[in-house]
Amino acid sequence: MYMGVDGGGTSTRGIIEKEDGRLGEVVTSSASNLLVVGQDRAYAAMDDVIDRLNQQADLSQIEGVIGVAGADRLAVRASWQQYFARRGLKRLWITGDYWLPWANFTKGEDGIIAILGTGSIFFGKHSTKTLRLGGYGWKVGDVGSGLSLGQQGIRKAMEAWEGIEPYTLLVHKCLEFFAVSSMQDVLEQLYRPSFALRQLADFAPEVFSAANRGDYVADQLLQAEAEKIMRNFNALVTALHIDSPTMGLSGGLARLWQPYLVRLVPCENPLMSLPVIDEPAVYGAVWLAKKWSQERRPYDVPES
Repeated sequence: MYMGVDGGGTSTRGIIEKEDGRLGEVVTSSASNLLVVGQDRAYAAMDDVIDRLNQQADLSQIEGVIGVAGADRLAVRASWQQYFARRGLKRLWITGDYWLPWANFTKGEDGIIAILGTGSIFFGKHSTKTLRLGGYGWKVGDVGSGLSLGQQGIRKAMEAWEGIEPYTLLVHKCLEFFAVSSMQDVLEQLYRPSFALRQLADFAPEVFSAANRGDYVADQLLQAEAEKIMRNFNALVTALHIDSPTMGLSGGLARLWQPYLVRLVPCENPLMSLPVIDEPAVYGAVWLAKKWSQERRPYDVPES
């Protein structure tokens, strides 16, 4: 049997694949991104998932992949290693959550994927070489991310309100989003201590909505950001030395971004059609657990 866990900034999901190959019930809890919600809340969410999976099978006897946001950072990885060691789970691989949609997309073959959600990250593999770009987080900003797009959309609305930019539907959408009657009220809400910055990611779909209604400002914003996304793709292609890359999209904004991105893909390369990968990332964790078990890859949770 194998276990897979997808721990992100929105939710934590876990699943077990049984000995006959059937998948068990997906269990879901709250966010477990240490960098966003902090250690106590992240551990509590993971506890909820692990406890419920333990009701399906003895997890101490199961190999599994834990895909968590921020796992490339030494402090985050060490924290999760200590957590799972305390839980008595040592037959585990802890990896960045971007591996999971990549596994769903490529099934281990060469390929590149962009995960476009609240944040964004780009990841690819060619032969034995892997590379990730982006994933800087909310303090720096991520290309094509919901948070970055939400911030830019609201700034454009502010500039239009002040007469710096042409009028844009984003003004109306801002007022509607914050349920206020003036842009000054929007500012008041934004700078309340209780307002969480990541909430601005929820405004990103409104930017796409405005562009789809013919709004010039929103459309130009999206076109400029789409070019930045494609620069990240191209940088991966160059760095990994892939001649004909297979490229895909994942994440909550992937389907909204797709029409903007396919316009920038060279028509002579059918592998760069940028399909959207809708399969839940937690399935990719189970697939990786099986693959890495077959490869006898060393576990990431040390014996205590």
